[in-house]
Amino acid sequence: ILIEVATVLVLILILPYIPPDINFSKSYIVKPALPLEGKLALNERLNDTVKWHEGEILGPEAFAEYNGEIYTGVNGGDIIKIIGNHITPIAKFGKPCKGLYQEKICGRPLGMVFDKSGLLYVADAYYGIFKVDVKTGKKILLVSMQTEIDGKQPKLPNGIAVSSMGDVYWSDSSTDFYLEDGMFDMFADGTGRLIKYDPKNQMNTVLIDGIHFANGVHLSENEEYVLVAETANSRILRYYLKGPKKGTHDVFLDQLPGLPDNINSDGQGGYFFPLFISRSPDFPFISQILSPFPRLRKLISRLFALPELGLKLIDDFYPNEYAQIGIHLIGHFGASDHLNGVLTPKRTTIIRVSKNGEILESLHSTNLSKVSRISEAFIYKDSLLLGSPFNNYIGRISLKSAGLQHLINSAGTAQKTTTPPTTTTKPPTTTTKPPTTTTKPPTTTTKPPTTTTKPPTTTTKPPTTTTKPPTTTTKPTTTTKPPTTTTTKPTTKTKPPTTTTKPPTTTSKPPTTTSKPTQASTTTTTKPSSTTTKPPATTKKSPSAASTAEPSTRTKTPPSSSKSPSESQPSAAEFQKQDKTKTEL
Repeated sequence: ILIEVATVLVLILILPYIPPDINFSKSYIVKPALPLEGKLALNERLNDTVKWHEGEILGPEAFAEYNGEIYTGVNGGDIIKIIGNHITPIAKFGKPCKGLYQEKICGRPLGMVFDKSGLLYVADAYYGIFKVDVKTGKKILLVSMQTEIDGKQPKLPNGIAVSSMGDVYWSDSSTDFYLEDGMFDMFADGTGRLIKYDPKNQMNTVLIDGIHFANGVHLSENEEYVLVAETANSRILRYYLKGPKKGTHDVFLDQLPGLPDNINSDGQGGYFFPLFISRSPDFPFISQILSPFPRLRKLISRLFALPELGLKLIDDFYPNEYAQIGIHLIGHFGASDHLNGVLTPKRTTIIRVSKNGEILESLHSTNLSKVSRISEAFIYKDSLLLGSPFNNYIGRISLKSAGLQHLINSAGTAQKTTTPPTTTTKPPTTTTKPPTTTTKPPTTTTKPPTTTTKPPTTTTKPPTTTTKPPTTTTKPTTTTKPPTTTTTKPTTKTKPPTTTTKPPTTTSKPPTTTSKPTQASTTTTTKPSSTTTKPPATTKKSPSAASTAEPSTRTKTPPSSSKSPSESQPSAAEFQKQDKTKTEL
């Protein structure tokens, strides 16, 4: 019997055309996780997390903030807006579908970020890279799934970031597998890529290739480099956009005690790295144990894929929902979700890291019923929002409860919002006519904000709305309308090249805040009518990533734009029922 079994296994391993019929040739070593000691020592700082909008949404993977409103993408393919207790569908890239097992039809929004003019950029795992006007729902396809980039079509768009110059940096997690078979990519050779899309010539350039499941993407504060999470290898890579190392890349942080997902700012120039799946020196992730053995990885992948092949044959001859559910679950990350805490440590972890890659602190919870499966840690006002591709809620914990009270004053800068302008006692007297009082301040004609009553003597205030427009987005405590009238630049959410924790709005005395405001005011007067489309603080940024290999392919950018329909979609509750059915199957 053993000989017969061995013969069958050998045939499965060597025969062609057995899925996944891809290359398993690389032998590599994943470094063990750092020990949970010192700044990584276990704690329960995430235990006070509350479940916001529980049962109303499913799979809020990532977040973006605009004018104090939260946007996220959910299972079913919708982009939604959250204002307090209200949820509003904004856009959808996919088509109407029956349930989560038709994810390829529904679409699945993953990474998202606003640019400085208030347009939302989204990476949909099945439909490509989009630009969305959240006011109208109009969407424009930038990179389609049929676009060949260095001879390969993308299979899994995931993370995304936008520079001050409009260049789009995005990750293609795999060129072998779609999201519904993403688990297979963890065992295969890495084929992920970090890509730059240039909107001027609609070209895509591969910056880093061979990434083992490329995931979250984030630009540094001054846009000197861009980070990308290499999930399967538990590390973060850095690609240099400026300086002597321009065009090269290195490892920013290695040996993470888990598998990283999205990357977000901590408001002080550093980053949050949530670990979607935990690991430890004594409890490594299974695909990392097998990394030196490509043939064994291939055999295991094929053993799991054979049942999927059988279900596909059944569905071809006798289409049915049960076969489709099985096809969807085999190889999908959602199928392995129930093994969280069984094959992995019972721990949820977020790591805060400096701009130089130094671990500053860590937040944990060993109670998975409190919070688990975290893909995103996003500062919103005085809270930390925790996203997940599977949870039916948004995790929310106050910065104070999480032991992050030292980030409260800089919380706004994580979303490109300076500290609250609580000292602007004069603007309220002129807020009734800010749009029409721009004739007096000749140096701030592009921004008629709340300081127009004293244009000549308060030139240090106008810069607060020109160089740091986000200061009028999330916490405009003294101007109820003007913040929304500057929507051309409210959202440099993820890349605050000049976001500082000392906004010039803290005082009307120019001498104390002239280090940045005066520079901004002198530079913004050169473009009084340009509505500050090129803010002074970011004019130094250039799309220098193009210094790598020349753009290799042209992105087909159909100018197709339409209002995003979200009608005819199953509710979150229905999706959850279907999810239970799939689990039982």
